[in-house]
Amino acid sequence: MTSRAASRPVGTVTRGTTNPNRLRRMDRWIAATHGAELRRAADPVAVDLGYGAAPWTAVELLARLREHAPRTRVVGVEIEPARVAAAKPYEREGLVFRHGGFEIPLSRRPLLIRAANVLRQYDEAEVAAVWERLCARLAPADPARGSRGGLLVEGTCDEIGRRHVWVALGPEGPRTVTFATRLGSLERPSDLAERLPKALIHRNVPGEPVHSFLRDFDRAWAAAAPYASYGARQRWIRAARSLTTDWPLTDGPSRWRQGEVTVAWGVLAPGGVRVG
Repeated sequence: MTSRAASRPVGTVTRGTTNPNRLRRMDRWIAATHGAELRRAADPVAVDLGYGAAPWTAVELLARLREHAPRTRVVGVEIEPARVAAAKPYEREGLVFRHGGFEIPLSRRPLLIRAANVLRQYDEAEVAAVWERLCARLAPADPARGSRGGLLVEGTCDEIGRRHVWVALGPEGPRTVTFATRLGSLERPSDLAERLPKALIHRNVPGEPVHSFLRDFDRAWAAAAPYASYGARQRWIRAARSLTTDWPLTDGPSRWRQGEVTVAWGVLAPGGVRVG
């Protein structure tokens, strides 16, 4: 894998805050939902974009993806040259680090780009252009092989990874939004609002679809209170099941048990139309 060009990286330097195991929820979801695509590929490449001041998230991504797709290679991409230099000692078979930004400085299109906590500092108006640029770098769909193409996963989490919300996008654009949490730390589902990705965080106001979704999720959570005696997981599963009456959840109990709920992007997008 060689750089596409020695041009100036696209983007701005982030704070670089990172912690070991911070992105475990996102990684588990990627492995479960995108693992088949990675396994089918002869030489699957994943990008950890904006891994930060330390390379832990890229190291962990390689380990987690290889449990499901052993041929996967990971490229950590950072716009700050000093961070790339600091990460170089951690290179190993299947893991390299490159200087770059949203242009994704690879000679081939990756099957996965993970961009966690990267767009938080950007303006909402800039998000669409970044998404478009990154989606254009994904491996294309191949219907003959049953492939939907590469996946961009962009979202935000807290410092230790207890609460996380991300958008999944394919070459065609946004697909889903996933809400994921350590259930024991949650008072109500709308607590996740503070971790909405940049495209949605300023839209959590009355009249916007994401606000309506979180309102309904809180109501379903409250109605499921009797299930709390069986544990927070059973209460979450019951609340998610109730949500399916009005919202197009794209997952089911096997993912709900992990403290996740995934909903179609189209009904949460600004200006989207609620189903039901």
